[in-house]
Amino acid sequence: MRKILIVFITFAIGFNFIPTVSAQFNVDKIREQINKEIGRLEKKASTAADNQEKRLSKIKETAGKLIDKRVNDLNKLLTRIENDKKLSTEEKTTLKAGIQASIDGLAALKAKIQADTDIDTAKQDTKTIITSYYVYKIFIPKIRLSIAISTLEELSTNLSSLSNEIQNLIDTLKNEGKDVSSLEQLLDDMTSRIQAINTTLLNDKTKLASITLSTSDATPIFVEVRQDLAKVRSEFAKIRYDIAQMRADFKIVLKTSKGASVTP
Repeated sequence: MRKILIVFITFAIGFNFIPTVSAQFNVDKIREQINKEIGRLEKKASTAADNQEKRLSKIKETAGKLIDKRVNDLNKLLTRIENDKKLSTEEKTTLKAGIQASIDGLAALKAKIQADTDIDTAKQDTKTIITSYYVYKIFIPKIRLSIAISTLEELSTNLSSLSNEIQNLIDTLKNEGKDVSSLEQLLDDMTSRIQAINTTLLNDKTKLASITLSTSDATPIFVEVRQDLAKVRSEFAKIRYDIAQMRADFKIVLKTSKGASVTP
């Protein structure tokens, strides 16, 4: 009897406990919660993917604009070089070849960036627009300085021709017995300055020719060349002063010559 009672009590306790356990571990409710969590994670993942795609698209858009601007500016340089009357044919060929190589390289880089499928790669490729194509840091300054040097070389050539004409005139007056010592001193100064200018310009052309797209830092060379060109312009100003002085001296010599010719 006692054994039967114990079994009965045990059964009753177990029977009363079953609903409690079932309530705590409701399979349907747990499944619902799991599905909700899965849905939340999927939505979050979808949002993250959308954000990644937007970021990638933005990087490509920015890179495209950077490249297009550089290509546009390089094409302008090509036109400027082609139309420049002071650059030699050899100089034009060299400069244009370098520019075209950069344009082709930028076009290939743009195509690669547009085909990139992840942000890190796109960002790295975008950086090379600046780190591998020094359009504004090297190319444009180099070409502008090259054109400036050619312009100054042309001016120097014209002044050299003028100095030869002046020398002929001085020789004529000297043969006539005129005092041309002041004129000779001014012409010597003019000739000496022209020679110094030509040497400086030739050296600067060599410096610029040494600069390529692989040059890590061309700034010191550009600074040096600009300083040289400033000195050259200053020398031209002094030559203009010499010419002005010679013009005045020629008038005096010619006036004296004319006066002497009418004196009995």
